[in-house]
Amino acid sequence: MGLLTIFFRADHPILIWLNHRHLYLLGLATIVCGLGWSNVLMSIGQLIIIGNWIIEFDFKRKFQALKENRAIWIILLLFILHIIGLAWTEDFKYATKDITVKLPLLAFPIIIGTTQKLKLKEWRLIINVYVITLLALSIASLGKYLGYWGGEITDKRQLSNFISHIRYGLNLAFVAILLFWFKPLPTRAASYLLGLWFIFCLLLFQLYTGLITLGVTLLVISIIRRRHLFKTPVVRRLFYIATSILLIYLSYQTNQVYVAFNTAVVLSYNQEDMSSSQTINGENFSHESTDQRKENGVYTRRYIARNEIEKEWNKASNQSFKNEQNVDNPIAQRLYRYMSSKGLKKDSLSFSTLSNQEIKAIENGVANYYYFTHTKLQSRLHKTFYELKEFQRTGNASGYSIAMRLVYWETARAIIEKNVWFGVGTGDVKIAFEKEYTASNTTLDTKYRKRTHNQILTFGVTFGLIGLTIALFSIFIPLNFAKNKKLAWVFVCMMALSFLTEDTLETQAGITLYSFFYCLLILGTEKFQLNNSE
Repeated sequence: MGLLTIFFRADHPILIWLNHRHLYLLGLATIVCGLGWSNVLMSIGQLIIIGNWIIEFDFKRKFQALKENRAIWIILLLFILHIIGLAWTEDFKYATKDITVKLPLLAFPIIIGTTQKLKLKEWRLIINVYVITLLALSIASLGKYLGYWGGEITDKRQLSNFISHIRYGLNLAFVAILLFWFKPLPTRAASYLLGLWFIFCLLLFQLYTGLITLGVTLLVISIIRRRHLFKTPVVRRLFYIATSILLIYLSYQTNQVYVAFNTAVVLSYNQEDMSSSQTINGENFSHESTDQRKENGVYTRRYIARNEIEKEWNKASNQSFKNEQNVDNPIAQRLYRYMSSKGLKKDSLSFSTLSNQEIKAIENGVANYYYFTHTKLQSRLHKTFYELKEFQRTGNASGYSIAMRLVYWETARAIIEKNVWFGVGTGDVKIAFEKEYTASNTTLDTKYRKRTHNQILTFGVTFGLIGLTIALFSIFIPLNFAKNKKLAWVFVCMMALSFLTEDTLETQAGITLYSFFYCLLILGTEKFQLNNSE
């Protein structure tokens, strides 16, 4: 008997709508809305299900379920590990913040694990709310991308309106898999079309973490379940052929970009000869002969007629060439890089050869002619080669996402070596990284000195090898208790892939996405047929 039955008779009409089951479903629906929309909505949803769990009473049954369900306790090990890690923590302020973020690891297993499991109809309702929410957000992102509302987009990460672009990509990837696998919409065709829409959004918005995670997960599913998905030998052979063609295509593209990256453009002048020092208008060229930065084999800091180029740029663009300190803006550096990539000197004559579309591209962040004329995949590969080359040349990874991750991982490895068995404790991860950056004389700029961007390494840094083993045990062993085991494995596969490049469980959005669906799939749903998928 819950609190609501104290105020209303059991047969009262109002209880048809206002009852504890509906409050539970309302809380779950609010959480899935918040996963892509708002941290506040996530918190409100959790408060609803926690409050409902309390006023529902029935504690005897719940405690009995808690005592008997081994999966709940194994899942809770991950949160308990963070509590134990306080024993050798110095920074309790940071530890308190970290424990607060990790509260979903405590709340969801207990609430979902001791509440009546979702029936197929209820599960379908929650997934449809999730689909509708992300559809609305993807349309909003598309409108922003096309310039219908909001300011000008100079970074694709601005298209994730409310949460991190990493978490946004993971949400779109998972909902696409749900649409293909579970097919929650009235028709299969509608589910497939909407699934393809979300994949298109991942591509258009350049959410590469989500896209790669989705691609690898689908490939693993296809290989593991090939006999179920492709029931005839002919179809299976076609699948293998298609997969092989895709891998060959990606390898070919990577090689083509690598060759292009290492091929210098043909110049009409000798860039090593800096004796020709004037433009046709009489301005002296400036040369920074010690600066070795190049674009497509051309030095970016040679043959610069700064006054001419500034004057011409300010005529053509509303974005200022200088900042308030009368120093070149990043846009000036980008212009130098772009013109160098075409083999041009940086003067008014060369600037006049740039089209309006190229000027607009430079304003929007394009720093190399290659990116203006090639596909997004080719451009991303080219940028990766550029970042790694610059890191190799200078030893400084600042501003280069992949190179910085290499530094983060190496720093984490060094910390783990010094705290191999038990780690640094729940609250001392930040301190440990700061100390190691200082000890290693890192070249990273201060603003880029961050944590591992790898959840597995974060476990190792925080809890050592013993804690890392317990954490992985807590994540993977409960999958054996899942009623809908295959879908649960797919979700964990996706999240595990995200662990390799992100601290997924260190933010509210990431920890809520993981623990919510993890607990629902393992503890919170009845066994049901997912359109013949199970």
